[in-house]
Amino acid sequence: MTAIGIIGTGGMARELGTGWIRAGHDVTYGSRTPGSAPEGSGLPVATVTDYRSAIEGADVVVIAIPYPAVVPFVDEHRESLTGRIIIDITNPFENLAHNEKAGVEYTSDALGTTEGVVAAFKDNFVATINTPGVASGQRADVKIAADDARAKDIVRGLAEDLDHRALDCGPLHNARLIDSMVSLMLVLDREYAGFTRKTGWKFVGLDDEAPGASRPTVPSERS
Repeated sequence: MTAIGIIGTGGMARELGTGWIRAGHDVTYGSRTPGSAPEGSGLPVATVTDYRSAIEGADVVVIAIPYPAVVPFVDEHRESLTGRIIIDITNPFENLAHNEKAGVEYTSDALGTTEGVVAAFKDNFVATINTPGVASGQRADVKIAADDARAKDIVRGLAEDLDHRALDCGPLHNARLIDSMVSLMLVLDREYAGFTRKTGWKFVGLDDEAPGASRPTVPSERS
C-alpha cells in the first residue's frame, strides 16, 4: 500500500483517487476547502484535508490543480514536498505557448531538484482512467518522463494498478513532447470523435511485459 496525497479535487483527481483506493492504496485529498467530501462531489470515500496535511501524510504527491497555480503551490510547500515522489499531471496549454520547456520542468525548478519529480497522466482524459478496456487492449497508455529512475518505476507501478500500460518516455525534459501531444490529442478528438474525450494514445506493435515486474516499494514517511 502506498500513501498518496492528491492535491486538487477536480475530475482527474477524483478518478485517480477512485482507482487507487480500489487498488488498495491510502488516498488523501488536499483542498483549499478541507473537510469531508461534499455530497454529490463524486469524490471517493477519502479524507479531504488542507494541502500541507495531505503532503505530509503521503509518500507520493499528485499535483492535480490548474497549471498556473502549480509553481506558487510548490514555492509555498517546498520543504514538505522535498524527498517525496511528485507526480505532475498538469498541462500548461497556452501558458507555455512555445513549449521551450515542459510545465513539469518549472515544477522541478521551483522545487530545486528533479529528484522524485515525474510527469505522468498528462495525456490521459478523465473518462479513460477507470473505464473497461484492458482485455481488448483499448485502454490508453500512460506516458512517464523523469530523471529519477526509481521514482519513475514507482509511478509505473501506480499506473499499472489502474490497469494502464506505462511507457518510459525518457528524461524529464521529454515531457515537452508529451505537452505537445496533449494539444494534438484534443484536436484529433474533436475532429474524429465529436469531442467525447474518451480517446487516447496507444503505442502499438509492442510485446507487453507482465505488469509489476521488479516493482520497487515506497518507504513510508509515516512508519
